[in-house]
Amino acid sequence: MFNSSERACRVWCGLACVWLFILSAGCDNAGVTPPDGAGGVDGDAVEISAADRERERQLIVQIEKLKPLHKPMGKPRPGDWLAQHKEAGQSFELYVASKPVRPLGKRRVIYIQPLGDFTATQKKIIAVTSEFMGVYFNAPVKVKETVPLSAIPESAQRIHPTWGDKQILSTYVLHDFLKPKLPDDAACFIAFTAQDLWPGEGWNFVFGQASLRQRVGVWSMYRFGDPDQNEFTYKLCLMRTLQTAVHETGHMFSISHCIAFECNMCGANNLPESDRRDVWMCPLCAAKVCWGSRINMVDRYATLKAFYDKYGFEKESVFMQKSIEALEK
Repeated sequence: MFNSSERACRVWCGLACVWLFILSAGCDNAGVTPPDGAGGVDGDAVEISAADRERERQLIVQIEKLKPLHKPMGKPRPGDWLAQHKEAGQSFELYVASKPVRPLGKRRVIYIQPLGDFTATQKKIIAVTSEFMGVYFNAPVKVKETVPLSAIPESAQRIHPTWGDKQILSTYVLHDFLKPKLPDDAACFIAFTAQDLWPGEGWNFVFGQASLRQRVGVWSMYRFGDPDQNEFTYKLCLMRTLQTAVHETGHMFSISHCIAFECNMCGANNLPESDRRDVWMCPLCAAKVCWGSRINMVDRYATLKAFYDKYGFEKESVFMQKSIEALEK
């Protein structure tokens, strides 16, 4: 059984490490601010319906029922994300009022684009992660045919000058590779690769990068450990990939960093800090997902529990059951 305290995802320590960051309105930042409009490549927004308003009222009640199960964000430890980055946070009400990007209407499908070579085990991780994202965001997921690394020109690749790692330019993948191919029904279009990434001058590497406005993102499992080594390293790499995928996709659906609870949507500034967090979201952020994707919260937790049971994540399964019981009281 995999111990979720042994995970890691987003790390940033000067230029030696990395923060999984997003591009918003053409400006590099830490991904702390959701879009100020509908977002998306064509500005299309799903109208807020009477049913959405009723769901909003129901979710506000459910948030209160779930709060006792979650640990409030305490005083940041030295070196933590919030000790160095002041963030205003995002209430559930603020999220709803922001006209968030939602996997609804004509743009509903999450597309996964494998990029480069993968071992059989890495291909399995992509398949499981794709399944998880569909469950997490209540959206259909389509995995496209793998594209070879030769699709990325030499001008968008490099050998790291110190470490010797072969890397591909993440910004090229976003703007020149994914964006022109964005499907008409895409809620988001995500490239998964086993190749190391770097975003440009001044950076050593990134685990991933995404765009709030353009619905495109890229993530690498290069630094998530060797999943072929043994069962433990497989589960470790898998959970790191799951956490990274849903955290950054949450940003693409206009969910900002969480400062209210210990939550998968919290920023993390170092490895011990990210180790303290689990893959589930706090009541506020979970409510944002449920409202944005128009799914009943109990139904979502039940489906997530089934996923965790299927893949042997015992702690996560137990927590989903406790959440369901709290909501049904």
